[in-house]
Formats: sequence, C-alpha cells, structure tokens
Amino acid sequence: MTEQVFRVIPAIQNYLWGKKGSSSLVAQLADGSGIPDFKVDESNSYAEMWMGTHPNAPTRVHGTKQLLSEHLAAHPELVGESVIKRFCLENGQIPFLFKILSFDKALPVQIHPDKHTAEHVHSENPRACVDSNHKKEMALALSNFSVLCGFLPTSRISEFLAFVPEFASLFPADIIARFASGACSPDESGRKAALKELLSCYAQIDKAEAAVRLKRLVERYQAGKESDEEKDIKPLVLQLHNMYPNDSDVFCAFILNHFNLKPGHAFSVTTGEPHAYITGDIIECMATSDNTITLASSPPSHLDFLSNVAYNPTPGKTLIQPTMFTRGSTFTAGSLLYNPPINELAVMQVIVAKGGVEIHRELRGPSIAVVVEGEGTVMWAEGAKRLGLGKGQVIFIAAGTEVKYSAFETAFKLYRAFVEVA
Repeated sequence: MTEQVFRVIPAIQNYLWGKKGSSSLVAQLADGSGIPDFKVDESNSYAEMWMGTHPNAPTRVHGTKQLLSEHLAAHPELVGESVIKRFCLENGQIPFLFKILSFDKALPVQIHPDKHTAEHVHSENPRACVDSNHKKEMALALSNFSVLCGFLPTSRISEFLAFVPEFASLFPADIIARFASGACSPDESGRKAALKELLSCYAQIDKAEAAVRLKRLVERYQAGKESDEEKDIKPLVLQLHNMYPNDSDVFCAFILNHFNLKPGHAFSVTTGEPHAYITGDIIECMATSDNTITLASSPPSHLDFLSNVAYNPTPGKTLIQPTMFTRGSTFTAGSLLYNPPINELAVMQVIVAKGGVEIHRELRGPSIAVVVEGEGTVMWAEGAKRLGLGKGQVIFIAAGTEVKYSAFETAFKLYRAFVEVA
C-alpha cells in the first residue's frame, strides 16, 4: 500500500519579472525543497514555484523522481473517486495548481479564457491554448502586494481622459466624446459598450507614438506639474515607468483598478478579468491550467484579448474573508481557510505555535502543502507515521487522511491547497 503522505519536489519558473537571487521567496523555498542540484544564482530571477500536475512544470515524487501524475494514475485512491468523477480527471491529474510567486516587476496585463473557449481553441490550435481548462484563480498576499485588477468605473476613466492630456491624446476625439456620453449612462450595457470601444482603440495604438506621449507624461509628473485629479495615480505611473520605460502599457494605470494589499489579504480572479501583479510575494492557486492571454501580445486569431475580456467596470475588489478551519484560529495561530468561489480549490494558512500541535480532519480530496517558515513534523495513521519538515519542503496528502502538525523550537508555518467534494 502506498503512503498517504509523502514529500514531492516542486518546479521553478525563472521569468524575468521574478525577484533576483536570494531576495526571492521562491529561491529561498526552492533551496530547501529537494530540487536536484539546485543552487541559488544571485544573478538569476526566481519568479514562480509550481506544485501540481500541469505538464508545463510538473511536480515529482521525492526519492523516486517519478512524475506525481504518474504516481497518482497508478494509485487513484490518493485523489479520491468522488474528485476524479466530479472534475472528469484523467492520467493522474488533480484539479488545482498551487504556486508561490515572488516578483518586483509587473507581470503583463492578462486575462484567462473560460472553459468553453479553452476547449474549442485547444482542439483547433494547441499552441494558442496549451490546455482545455479555464484558469480561475485566487491570490493570497504573503507580503505587501500591489496589483492592477478589473476595470475602473467608467466615470473615473472619463475623468482621466479629461485631466490627463497625454492619455487622452491616444484616442480620436469622437471616441472620447462617445465614451464620455456612455460613461454616464444609467444603463450598464451602455457603460460596457463605451468601455469596449475605448479598449479596442487602446489595443491598436501605435506603440512608438504612445511611448512619446508617455515620456511627456513622465516628464510632467517628475516636474511636479500634475493636477489634483492626478495626484493619487502619479506614484503608480512613475513606478510602472521605472519598471518598463516607454512601455505603452503603463497607460493601463488609467484604465484598471489599483490595489495595495497587506499580508493575509486575498481575492479571486475570474475568467476574462484583466489583471497584472506589480510587486510582492503571494500564494496563487488556480484551476489546473496555463492558459494566459496578454494585452500586449494577443494574436488576433484563435484567442485574442478583446473578444475574451469581461467588460465589467467596478469601483473595488471584494476580499476573501478567511474563516476558522480549527477552533480558535487567528491570523497568528491555528488554521484559517480561504475559500474562493472556485470549485476546484481552497487554501489554508496553518501556523503551529512553538511546541504546539494542529490537527486537521480528513478532507474529501487531495491536498498539497508547502512549509514557508520554521520546522516541525506531520503525523498520520493515528500517529504511527511521521515526516520531519522544514522551510521549502512540500508534501502531498491523500484524500481521507487526518494529519497532525507539530512545531519544534519556533513557530511552524505552512500553506495547504486542497479540493473537497461532498
């Protein structure tokens, strides 16, 4: 009989927007994860740690180096029959992809397609859509986290068009006039139509000309000549410009909502919702998919940004409110559950106090946990079996397994992603 709890080896992605060297949380965790021959290179960027069964960066079983998906295909009871049936899983797949991201440059403005679109495009052009799944996701801040997400209210965009001449100069006068009229419409469909026309125009602007307008805007801001209506947005524009000088996508600051989140804050991103993470360290968990459509490089055929984006202007973002998974849990001790409106996943923050224990009941689905601080043990089989765990180490926990975590000389902190089917 195969073990119900066992260590696995994550995979690392070195995208250019990742933090460099040991400043990256991903690098710090990778250093203790058991990745063969891993050594932190201070000149390299460490952007993402992947934990799951997606083939683009698959997890392996520690010790045997076998693909986790192959091991689960041979032992489907570890995933659970109800989960396999509910999500139509094949070949040892699990329904969620668990990640840690660490970045100090903005990611591209992007959206993720819905399941129907992903299935259709993947069948016709697997290069445009690498898998057939949707990619609803949640993000949980581990440090201060800056993000663009969702469209600003059309009234606010209209103000920027009125008070930021460099932004307004990107659009023909008739487009601006129609947007100003539509932005004030009491009819939601009218506001969405106005936003769609404006974004369609924005996506087709001449990049070189936009870079000239951006240079003028930055020079004006650096000279302290912003209007009162621009004071709040000025720091963001300068920050994005410092990351990507002369990049026209900096103007997205006048179109998308900007949020600054604290550690412990979390939100979900639905299909078609435009977003760009800017700086921070986060937990990210999503339906198992790597389908991404960026505003800058979206191909006009098969899978383009404009036809898949959700035109839903909103004044803010509703945070996921964590609940107690175990009695008496707080942000500093115990187990807090972040349960987004996504069927495939949920995430727990688990903090075990020095010398303490934390017991998790059986879950009706598989889970993956990663240690981010401290050292401790995980026990199962009524205490008959245990594993010692330290920072960066990752474990798979089978469906139907009660586990008990205990801490050593310091607090023991981990995050556990899972799916549960009634």
